[in-house]
Amino acid sequence: MKKLTQLTLGLCLSATIVSAETIEWTTGQIGGGWYTMAAGIAKIIEKETTVQLKIVPGGGTSNPSKVQKNKAQLGLGLDSITYLATQGKDIYKGRKHNNVALIAGGLSDTIFQVVRSKDAKFTNIGDLFKKGGKGTNIAVTKAGSSDEKIFSWLMAYYGTSYADMKKRGYKIIHGNYSEISAQYKDGLIDYAFVNLGTPGSSVIDMLLSREGIITNLPNDLMDSLKNNWGYNKGNLPANTYKGQDYVVNTGKMSTIFFANTNLSTNTVYNITKVFCENQSLLGNIHGSMKNFTCENALKNATIKVHPGAIKYYKEMGYIK
Repeated sequence: MKKLTQLTLGLCLSATIVSAETIEWTTGQIGGGWYTMAAGIAKIIEKETTVQLKIVPGGGTSNPSKVQKNKAQLGLGLDSITYLATQGKDIYKGRKHNNVALIAGGLSDTIFQVVRSKDAKFTNIGDLFKKGGKGTNIAVTKAGSSDEKIFSWLMAYYGTSYADMKKRGYKIIHGNYSEISAQYKDGLIDYAFVNLGTPGSSVIDMLLSREGIITNLPNDLMDSLKNNWGYNKGNLPANTYKGQDYVVNTGKMSTIFFANTNLSTNTVYNITKVFCENQSLLGNIHGSMKNFTCENALKNATIKVHPGAIKYYKEMGYIK
């Protein structure tokens, strides 16, 4: 009888181990927003399903490739960058990421903000790129960042490049947000290009120290960026910053949650269901998710949606 009992317990334990599914989720750097978001969401999912989630560091440009290769089965990313990966464009040229599918979009937004000093010569973004020259001083983050990637799209739209702008006399500084803010405050630059959640601390710092204006991006530019790069229109609400009593039309990137297409429909359905049924808790995990709703999770989808997520959203009547 004792041997039988031990055998039964062993079989039960084996069944439990088999039923638990371990999934790797690639996020952002340890201590950053994405890592924090995923760690909090993982606790909810693990509590209500048999899924065990292993949270690992990652990045916006590398995560689509890790999920494509099934090195991680879940990922966080930026909608526009992940779109480029699925299309095999830009830095992913010739390598379409067909194994990446959406679970939810719009978790949190980063807004592209072009800060210009009040006395800057060019008030129109097109004139800045086409008519500037000596005395036109610009700052943007380093290559590999989303800020600089958007800046490169703007250069392409207006038919210019770093080499061309420098030849015409522009001064272009690359630095981190603190460095850009310091350069602006000291009057060494008149234009700063940053892609940040709002309100961005570096932009707050800039505008408290030196009067400035957040520049609108025109519709023709934004339509082109949407068509070519999957970059969505967005806006900066009035009074986000000191002295900004106007709405700014610009672009935005959204944090998205995606999966490898080989992850089962049932698993992704369960993850999506638990995630959405606990959406009221997301703002407590990270403030940037306070306005997220699953009802709008596919509103600006730039990539295909995973069948497991589709099943849940159809059940809820969010999609037909």
